[in-house]
Amino acid sequence: MNDETAPYPDREIIDRWAIAELGPAISDLLSAKGLMRPDAKRCIGFFYIDHEEGITFRIHSLCRTGAGKPPEIVMDFENHGEGLILHADEVGTYTLLSNDEANRLSLLEEQRWRIYYEPEPLQAVRKRVDLDRFRAPGYFDDVSVILYSKERELIPKGVWVRLESQSDDGASLRGTLLNEPYSDFGVHEGSLLR
Repeated sequence: MNDETAPYPDREIIDRWAIAELGPAISDLLSAKGLMRPDAKRCIGFFYIDHEEGITFRIHSLCRTGAGKPPEIVMDFENHGEGLILHADEVGTYTLLSNDEANRLSLLEEQRWRIYYEPEPLQAVRKRVDLDRFRAPGYFDDVSVILYSKERELIPKGVWVRLESQSDDGASLRGTLLNEPYSDFGVHEGSLLR
């Protein structure tokens, strides 16, 4: 396992398996569903992008670990942890697994559910590193944008836009305005911007 612990940059944790401590948020979620096990000290989960909820951690199994030993899974959850999800900010301390480590635990084959979270129009947008400096921390599909008016003298306004797609040549983006501008730019919260 990697010897680093949280926090990692958003791009580094997306589409990665991790072993997380059973901190307060994870413990509360598992306890509320009657899924805590006294022999489990950590959990294994997968970080992915939920278009509306942001970077999310889906708990796949409970495990125990020992010094110098690979994790031992003590309980796999039904439907690959459906309903056992937290925003990445709630996870607490975790360690990312390499693909080799995840493969040894037979985790790489357990990701069929991901097709629902990876709409094709977003795949190209999510790969664009040039947008990273504009992305909202923890909400990978949301970017800051400056609105300005060519017709009227309005002070430019910073707003948030949830990206939906990009043009075939990548020169323009399309997204939904997430907040209402203070001035009348002719667009409103929920408007589609290009």
